[in-house]
Amino acid sequence: MGTADDSYLKSSIKWTVILKTLADETRLQIIHVLLNGEASVQDISTALDIKVYNISKHLKILESCGLIKKRKEGTHRIYGITNRLKSHLSEDKQVLDLGCCKFIFTGLKK
Repeated sequence: MGTADDSYLKSSIKWTVILKTLADETRLQIIHVLLNGEASVQDISTALDIKVYNISKHLKILESCGLIKKRKEGTHRIYGITNRLKSHLSEDKQVLDLGCCKFIFTGLKK
């Protein structure tokens, strides 16, 4: 049976993975693009001037951490921010507050 310490450890490990994921500038830029609304891989690729292959690789990592979600629309996959991530955003969607640290998107190039 798990203890409160086990719960804390699992929680802190998850946050460690999330922080490592957000430590990559390309992934932060992708989050920044998605803060404005859902987008396809091609839309994100165009907005950031990064090849679709590289965007797809980063999207998989972001999705595996539960930071973004995808839905199917015809032959396209549309990505957006999860409710979990939205709950940590400031009202103007420019600050992501994780409690231990804040990511400020103002001035981040798109």
